[in-house]
Amino acid sequence: MPYIDVNLSSALSVEKETILKKEIGQLIALIPGKTESSLMIQFKDCCRLWYNGKNEEPIAFVNVMLLGKASKDSYDALTGGLIQLFQQEMDVPAANTYVKFEEVPDWCWG
Repeated sequence: MPYIDVNLSSALSVEKETILKKEIGQLIALIPGKTESSLMIQFKDCCRLWYNGKNEEPIAFVNVMLLGKASKDSYDALTGGLIQLFQQEMDVPAANTYVKFEEVPDWCWG
């Protein structure tokens, strides 16, 4: 199960959240074996994010947690897709979008 935690410095409308959810659901398939059917996403908007001592421009921090491992090429492809998505939908400059990957060896669910 992938879990993606999206932190945005700007406000997120319901319409934009729906677009982001749909697009992230498609992008997760860039990691072999991962699909939207097992994806959990959390959106947090209006976060007080600062980068380089500034917060004048929109910022996005995306934490991607995966059960198991993936290749660097898969991570690079997903990162590129996420950067493009947040640039297009939320006006976050590419230089202000940060993606962190965590590989989780064990994951439990009901």
